[in-house]
Amino acid sequence: MYYHCLPLKYVTYGTIVPHDDPGIANRPAYEWLGTYCGYCPQIWLSRAAIDITGYRSEARKASISGSAKRAERDSILFGFNQVAGFPVESEFWWRGVLNTALTPLDLPMTPPDVDAGLASYLDWLLADDLVENAGVLGEGAHRWSHAWQKERPNLAAFLKQKVFIESDQLVVPSLNLKSAQRVFCRNERQKKDLRRMGFIEDRIEIRNMPRR
Repeated sequence: MYYHCLPLKYVTYGTIVPHDDPGIANRPAYEWLGTYCGYCPQIWLSRAAIDITGYRSEARKASISGSAKRAERDSILFGFNQVAGFPVESEFWWRGVLNTALTPLDLPMTPPDVDAGLASYLDWLLADDLVENAGVLGEGAHRWSHAWQKERPNLAAFLKQKVFIESDQLVVPSLNLKSAQRVFCRNERQKKDLRRMGFIEDRIEIRNMPRR
């Protein structure tokens, strides 16, 4: 099942599109991804892993405002049996793409800058792994370096083989919440609001999942 988490105040019984905020910190990463998937910004869904959505996360106490904390506590989790989207492997996304795109510079990173930064990151990773493993890389433990060693300097081929794969998350340009097979909320008040919007009673579940 594919999952998407959304604050209740943004939920609608129909199709949603991503909020477009050019000023957010992650914008260079989203723009970079847009050159490959064809759209920016994106709506993100997890594949089987609810933890990635943030629905189980306890609202942060000090780093965000009171209204943002309430939005986290008031989030709704939507589950879909099938979603056609563009896959993005999560570990490389946060470890490679986000770290590269958010590197402090005088000017914002452009997609070609991010491509160049990722190639440099993979070069460094490959060199480091070769030294630590006496020049022998396994496809499992060193999957990125192993693939980059074969594909270098073709970044697009590496991404297709190891990053843009069916794994644990994907992106879409829009999402029809009406088509969700399961809708998780935390209490009767939320369930009542969802029912009033038009969501089918039998698909709404109160599930106050453990927070961490």
